[in-house]
Amino acid sequence: MVWDPEFEVAFNPKTVAVVGASRETLYYGDFVGNLQHAGFPGRIYPINPKAAGGEIHGLKTYPDLVSVPEPIDLVVISVPSHAVPSVLEDCIAANAKNIHIFTAGFKEMGDEKGIALEKKLLEIAKRGGLRILGPNCMGLFVPASKLSIWERITPEAGPVAFLSQSGGHALQFVPEATRYGVRFSKVISYGNASVLDSIDFLEYLANDAETGLIGMYIEGVRNGRKLTTLVRDINATKPVIIWKGGSSDCGARAAASHTGALGSENEVWDAFFKQTGAVIIDGLEELIDVTMTFLKLRPLPSNRVALIGAGGGNSVAGADVCARAGLDLPHFTEKTLEELGSFISPEGTIIKNPVDIGVVLRDINILLRSLEPVAADPMIDSIIFALPLDVMLMGDGQTQQPPMNAPGEAVEKQSGVMNTLIRFNHENIYGKPLIIVLQPGMGSFVPGQRGQVQQVLLKEGIPVYFSLARASRAVGKFIQYHEFHSKY
Repeated sequence: MVWDPEFEVAFNPKTVAVVGASRETLYYGDFVGNLQHAGFPGRIYPINPKAAGGEIHGLKTYPDLVSVPEPIDLVVISVPSHAVPSVLEDCIAANAKNIHIFTAGFKEMGDEKGIALEKKLLEIAKRGGLRILGPNCMGLFVPASKLSIWERITPEAGPVAFLSQSGGHALQFVPEATRYGVRFSKVISYGNASVLDSIDFLEYLANDAETGLIGMYIEGVRNGRKLTTLVRDINATKPVIIWKGGSSDCGARAAASHTGALGSENEVWDAFFKQTGAVIIDGLEELIDVTMTFLKLRPLPSNRVALIGAGGGNSVAGADVCARAGLDLPHFTEKTLEELGSFISPEGTIIKNPVDIGVVLRDINILLRSLEPVAADPMIDSIIFALPLDVMLMGDGQTQQPPMNAPGEAVEKQSGVMNTLIRFNHENIYGKPLIIVLQPGMGSFVPGQRGQVQQVLLKEGIPVYFSLARASRAVGKFIQYHEFHSKY
């Protein structure tokens, strides 16, 4: 269907009705309680004929939608699948047309009953002009509106939208990505996509002023030609990052039983990505890394990087990892080599690219002095710094041992190494960004300390990864995106 702007009220509703609201406090599916917990400022109407006249979470309960005393901006349906058609008829009678069907048990079941039930749903929707999200989905999460029926949310809004055919992936992505500094404008779990599909929401997000980047998890799509046109147009100004589920034979069978989606041939999707320039990723971890990269890095002139790390073997392996991700480690100029060699002892170090300066990392003055000529080198456009956690936690003195048992507050005050890197990233006149790989190190640390170091650096605008493979893969795709658009 063509995007109906009247559905937009569902992203900022003043009234929400929950049909099938439970009188019991549930571990999962307590949608009235979740809205209250999210701080939803509008009015919530629990609908449950068995509890009519009573209260659910302190709110008056109604027997049906028609009994609600005001118009409903969004209806959430959580009743057994066989009861959904009658609830949809009530929606028509109450003139409540924006609907999220949480209930599963439709075409994704693969049996005649489920397929027939979804056809019935579609017939009612067309007859009544209903705008349906789902069925079999987690619906909407809109931080700015404090709209969420999900258990785990972050209240801070941001520029990232996420469209997901899988409710589970959406539920995982939001809290995990939040730890990487990602904040959301809209998250839409749309399930079987009987009425509203990914294409419809892309049309909306293309013009949404609150959205600057779009992530997607897709299992199947009805109109591949329109999807290609939309993504190609949107991707020029708002990066589109896509995780395509069901790319293998086994995955395609799983997708059919998950949301009833029929995935296309891999060759078709390969052509799609080549035509649109959308960023293809493979899995939740990569989705988080790439999204964070787009938020933290500005466009880079090229794929030429300097890799600095500790350990000769690590440097060799790291060069291979970077190359596989499409990153180039060019030779330093003679001027750079001469300057590095003027103050770094040759014993236990390698000053070519990749750089092994593990021995001198315990002297912060030499660390800073090493970064400056590398950033000045005209062959280099960004610096990947792979550092063990024990080095990151060093203090200001030379050869100081890392605070193995330091409380978490010590991390917040920042170590000498972190201060040095943060200052250099903000002040270096060459504009060469630092990209940090935070490796486990060889010491034992307070639980959660690596995450605390990550948070300090992220707040300062420095992208942080937990392996070189993850960093190089994300940065490589970031560069490829900008290279694609530089040609058009």
